[in-house]
Amino acid sequence: MQTSSTILMVRPANFGFNPETAENNFYQKQDSRSQDEIRQLARAEFDGFVALLRDQGVNVLVIEDSDTPVKTDAVFPNNWFSTHPDGKLILYPMFSPNRRLERRKDIIEQLMHLGFQVNEIVDLSFF
Repeated sequence: MQTSSTILMVRPANFGFNPETAENNFYQKQDSRSQDEIRQLARAEFDGFVALLRDQGVNVLVIEDSDTPVKTDAVFPNNWFSTHPDGKLILYPMFSPNRRLERRKDIIEQLMHLGFQVNEIVDLSFF
């Protein structure tokens, strides 16, 4: 079993329906609530989950999503990068052009500034 004592989470600024990815994402459904209500609910759920994890002793690094460009799926950073115990950081390709906007160099820089070991960056994003 592999466990982690630290996780990174991106607090959503514009969470919502992404029509560009909906046709090939089974879990994505159009919602009748307003975009503003969905955003507020997503932030509240996010904040509650962070609190729950921290109450259980998990170190949670919270990165605020930027308001622009709008990135409805920014809460899922595991789709564009992963970190590994040997100090490797892998950048992954993103099928949808609007998902590619989630890539943020500043997030990687913040990880390094916080002392996370990054020995090698493997960039597969060009695929």
